[in-house]
Amino acid sequence: MNAVRSAPVNWEDRRSEARLKANGTVTLRLNEEYQVPFDARLMDISASGFRVRHANTELHSGQECDFTLPGTRGKAKVVWNRTTPDFIETGFFILIHDTA
Repeated sequence: MNAVRSAPVNWEDRRSEARLKANGTVTLRLNEEYQVPFDARLMDISASGFRVRHANTELHSGQECDFTLPGTRGKAKVVWNRTTPDFIETGFFILIHDTA
């Protein structure tokens, strides 16, 4: 029996800014019905956004939330979610930020 190999999936990285690996906790609070803050693990950050790993199934594209990072707080918009059996990753676009 011959195994069929598929070519690696090649996708275009459309990031216009460099991302820096990051580690720490981000506190998020949705600006909708779900007002309870929750913590997420910061994965990387750029000048205009950040990526986190969490377990909150309430997040979906287009939602806005308040965030607090060490030294910074503000408002961000959910751009995308990636769900796996073990965790959820979410990419955010920063709308407003200032020093905490």
